Amino acid sequence: MKRYRQIGYEERLKLAELREKCYSIGQIAIALGRSKSTISREVRRNQAPPGQYWPDTAQRLRMNRCQRPCLLDTHEPLQEFVLTKLQCHYWTPEQIAGWLRFRQTELPSVSHETIYAWLYKGQQKKEKLWKFLPRHKAKRGLRKCAKGKVSRIPNRVSIHERPKDVENKENFGHWEADLVSFRKNSQHIVVARERATMFTLSSRLPSKKALDTAGRLIGFMEELSPTARKTITYDNGGEFSAHESVSQALGMKAFFCDPYSSWQKGGVENTNGRLRRDMPRYMDIHKMTQEEFDENILNYNTTPRKSLGWLTPLEAFQKNLQGGALQT
Repeated sequence: MKRYRQIGYEERLKLAELREKCYSIGQIAIALGRSKSTISREVRRNQAPPGQYWPDTAQRLRMNRCQRPCLLDTHEPLQEFVLTKLQCHYWTPEQIAGWLRFRQTELPSVSHETIYAWLYKGQQKKEKLWKFLPRHKAKRGLRKCAKGKVSRIPNRVSIHERPKDVENKENFGHWEADLVSFRKNSQHIVVARERATMFTLSSRLPSKKALDTAGRLIGFMEELSPTARKTITYDNGGEFSAHESVSQALGMKAFFCDPYSSWQKGGVENTNGRLRRDMPRYMDIHKMTQEEFDENILNYNTTPRKSLGWLTPLEAFQKNLQGGALQT
């Protein structure tokens, strides 16, 4: 199938010349190698004044249509929705676009690329709305991250020995865990994310010691149904060196990523970046109330996700429990 291409200025010059010679629409179409409908539409849309076809005027009319304002500039309710979700809930453009398309009918939908383009142009860029994006950079692109040190873990089991079916994120009950640090590495939280549903649990730590980390992991995961506790994957940080106590208490097999390979547990790494927007590195997390901390985690768990069919992680987690709530 041939791919359609717009009529160019050179073709408009030829079209005007043939019209002056009283060629019919069909004859012009044959001469230009175009369909009759294409030529008819071109003449109808770009004639000015009516009945006349001038190539310069036709080109200008076509360019004016290409420069129509963005829907986000002209539709105030849509703009308000996008800004609210971006600034107050820290939804990504993709999450906003997904919700507009699949979860509501009152507002028109726009693509995530339209939202990105709007944020990086004109007034929006001057107002630095890009700071509300996940990586909050003035220019789109990725930063390279420095690699960390390798930790030695007793009785460490490599991720390469993890069952192959764990790689399939459709299998429920497999987790990834990580530490997030604040205030120049003086404060920490432990984060655990379920791979299939993105459902996330977290707790502040009194210290980075392995026993404190293990205790908090056991504390919030022992409340889960056993069907939601199968395996857990860590990096090589010393804070996870007490992994055997977690496995024994929860009945979960533990596996560790390769050195310098945090991408092997990329789900929780992405979650950490999302949580950073509510809790930046400089924040004193010990001054937060438990209610404020829990609200940040709930905000993450109630944000719709494309890979979940625009369900929220909480909805997907509950669905996988087959109607069973968290055990208390």
